[in-house]
Amino acid sequence: MILEGDLQRPWGADELRWSRAVFIGRNLDAAELRAGFEACAA
Repeated sequence: MILEGDLQRPWGADELRWSRAVFIGRNLDAAELRAGFEACAA
């Protein structure tokens, strides 16, 4: 498993704030991954 990321700079005042996770693999179940992440949402 590899996790990589870094903070680059503060968000701009009018900048759209978003993040994304990228999974690279074979035969990944998109619905299962999405459900797992949504179950963690506060």
